[in-house]
Amino acid sequence: MYFLIQQRKKESEKNLKEKLKRYRKKLRDSRIKEKLKEMPLNMNKYLTDAYTGGIIKKYPEDFIVEEITPEGIILEVGKSIEFKDVENWKGNYIHFTLEKRNWTTLDAIREIANRVGKQRKHFGFAGNKDKYAVTTQRVGCFNVRLEDLKKVKIKGITLRDFQKTNKKIRLGDLWGNRFTIRVREPELKGEELKKALDELCKLKYFLNYYGVQRFGTTRPITHIVGRFIIERDWEAAFHAYCGTPLPYDDKKSKLARELVDEENFKEAYKKFPKVFFYERRMIKAYIETGSYQKAFMILPPYLRCMFINAYQSYLFNEIINRRFEYGFEPMEGDILIDNVPSGALFGYKTRFANGIQGEIEREIYEKEGLSPEDFKIGEFGSFIGDRRAMIGKIYNMKYWIEDDSYVLQFCLKKGNYATSVLREFIEKKDKYF
Repeated sequence: MYFLIQQRKKESEKNLKEKLKRYRKKLRDSRIKEKLKEMPLNMNKYLTDAYTGGIIKKYPEDFIVEEITPEGIILEVGKSIEFKDVENWKGNYIHFTLEKRNWTTLDAIREIANRVGKQRKHFGFAGNKDKYAVTTQRVGCFNVRLEDLKKVKIKGITLRDFQKTNKKIRLGDLWGNRFTIRVREPELKGEELKKALDELCKLKYFLNYYGVQRFGTTRPITHIVGRFIIERDWEAAFHAYCGTPLPYDDKKSKLARELVDEENFKEAYKKFPKVFFYERRMIKAYIETGSYQKAFMILPPYLRCMFINAYQSYLFNEIINRRFEYGFEPMEGDILIDNVPSGALFGYKTRFANGIQGEIEREIYEKEGLSPEDFKIGEFGSFIGDRRAMIGKIYNMKYWIEDDSYVLQFCLKKGNYATSVLREFIEKKDKYF
């Protein structure tokens, strides 16, 4: 009888654990779905009524991004820079131009590092460039042999313009980028198209929204992950990032994400394609530690920052939406950057504006239920906050029409997104971004 009672007790405890697990999973999944519904990217204001319609990025060559160095040199696709006195150069760092097609910056550098037998931390760059595009940028590396770099042969990647120096390349070490973008199949034709383009190309500035790249081009969810981290809900953050299948996920990754949400982590790890490097690392870390927070800690610091930065960016975009009705001429209480009004990127030392702008920022901050301590996340990182101009200047914008497409070319300063300009041209919806 005693053993029967003990057996039933164990079964009862097991059933209770299963019920609690199912309840926790249901609650977690419900929270993620709720946030997906509540937190769209909301880039929904426009400066003109004109538009052309059309499709971008049908091919990588339709979207060219050429880095502009701090000295104003445009790193043109397919062209080399002529350096003088190369034989006299000395230094522990080697800089080179990376031209890539259909690679993320991080994946390209990681592959280059593997080929020369080094870790990714030996390499530095000024900023991430689009994946589905042809892009150029300067990259620096430390303690790497020049002859090894020159031997690197990778499909879709070219290295050139090697230079020895004593300087690192750090994030932000650029002036900006030149964009050359083909828009295919515009809705307007002939004179109507030309008229719309003439009007749109008169734009001297644009709404300085953070573009979709900030949130994930095919999986715009990093801001939601960031919100969960702010709340210290590591479980929901983990499942939002590694699980939560979205419409644009391919079949293999969708299956893996479903397995994550079913908490079948070992099978999910096997099913995730190897290109999902960080998801796989996080799943493996969770299997080994049983801690969702520790799974995030295996990510490099700059990737951990990505989630909080995305949440800050989401709120900044909402600040632009709220300011739009008042216009962007400087008003009393504004904090100006380059003579234009700025908006807050919330952190533990947020500098709020005064006047109407300050009211907008405080209302959003309070609605989110934020406090300075939310942005101090121990070993994960601390986020001081900043301010960012709410409008950005467009430089040297021009267009030309070719058959059933047109090409736009313009320059933007660092930190500004081409998609924030393109949204004025393509269509007055957030359909494409």
